[in-house]
Amino acid sequence: MKSRKLYAVMSILTVCFIYVYYFLTNIQPGCRMKAAPVQDRMSFINQTTNRMTISHFKDVPDMTLTIRMTAKPGLLFFFFCALLRSLTLYWPSQLSHLGVILDKESELDHKFAKSLRKYQEQLGINMSFFYEPLPQDERVLTAAKPHSRGYNRQLYSSFIMDKFISTPIVALIDTDVKFTTPVTRENILNGNKLRVKGLYMFHHVWLKTWDTFTEKMIGKPMPTDFMTFFPMYIWRDTITNCRNHILKYVNVSTIEEAYIKIGSQLTGSMSPSNIFMTYAFYFEKERYDWHIDIGNGNLKKYNKLHLLPGHELTSVDMIPDLHVALHAKTHHDAENIVNRQAYCAAVDGTVLTVEQKIKQMCEPFKGHVMWVLFEFCNRNKQDHLTTWCKAKNNSCESMIREHYTNTRQLVNKGVYNLDLKKIKVVEEAAKLHAITCRPFL
Repeated sequence: MKSRKLYAVMSILTVCFIYVYYFLTNIQPGCRMKAAPVQDRMSFINQTTNRMTISHFKDVPDMTLTIRMTAKPGLLFFFFCALLRSLTLYWPSQLSHLGVILDKESELDHKFAKSLRKYQEQLGINMSFFYEPLPQDERVLTAAKPHSRGYNRQLYSSFIMDKFISTPIVALIDTDVKFTTPVTRENILNGNKLRVKGLYMFHHVWLKTWDTFTEKMIGKPMPTDFMTFFPMYIWRDTITNCRNHILKYVNVSTIEEAYIKIGSQLTGSMSPSNIFMTYAFYFEKERYDWHIDIGNGNLKKYNKLHLLPGHELTSVDMIPDLHVALHAKTHHDAENIVNRQAYCAAVDGTVLTVEQKIKQMCEPFKGHVMWVLFEFCNRNKQDHLTTWCKAKNNSCESMIREHYTNTRQLVNKGVYNLDLKKIKVVEEAAKLHAITCRPFL
């Protein structure tokens, strides 16, 4: 009898220990919230893909395609018309699910999430919704002077994404991201290292303020502008480690205090994503695969101007790499050419049967190279066509052709079905929010 009682007591203590350990290892110090994060996870779709289909991603760590937004009409327009329409075609559903972080107190945000539930199976996208409460210290909402309360909140929210997202990889995107090609394993990882891209943009005023904020937050200058590609793949614990470094460097006890303290000192904007990747460059460089375009400048001069001694860029850090998405808000395409060319490039040479009208649409693009895969934002010339790919050289063209050779094989295996019917489903969902998208093709 005594042994049974002892066994019961030990069992209870073991369970308690597990819960305490989980709490301590998942709630990092320095970030207070009014309430614990609330998650509204949709029931996951039973995937019908066979083992051959998913084998391409079998060694990719779990990830969450992550977006921080709120249900404002301007954001919803890009969410539905740019992001979601292109995502249903080119992001493989078996790779990860879509995680959307919303405002907890917003009735509109809850309605938005609820409205998407009914379309999940038709789109073939697994979704999770998370609801973030207001910061405990609402001075956060006015800390970065040029920005509205809502934008300040979203910037601050980036520093606590790891409180909501539990997968090892956070694939960060903006509401106006538009995918332009099927995404493969090779676009995400090189071996076991996450791919990172950057582009010299320091001649722009906002880069100077981002650089100043970054150095004030972590004590290191930005090596480049990392906000020139999406998705931005970040190891989840890099966010945790970066936040803890900020607390120590700024000498505060919470990330709210750090955001308010640095924001009140400076007039200008900040870029949390650049802060994370700058931290990763200086403190976790070996975990990432770096592809940094320094423009047509001299490497020695660039290192002297933008890098710290002992952390200089080398040729290994500057190997060209293509993009899989655009910044739709600032990539002007008045004639809607990108979507048509992207779809034609994706289906070209595959076993898919396409309608006659699609074949006719694709005729003008035959033989064309998808140079848009080296662009991000054409309004501010955020591309590699005059640097890495100067004169549209053979090296870059070979990379593009190799990418499509790879995607063609994956389409033929069923990894992507490129089903345009899903576009109609997205447009139907958008109409519930009084949003009408222009034709996709």
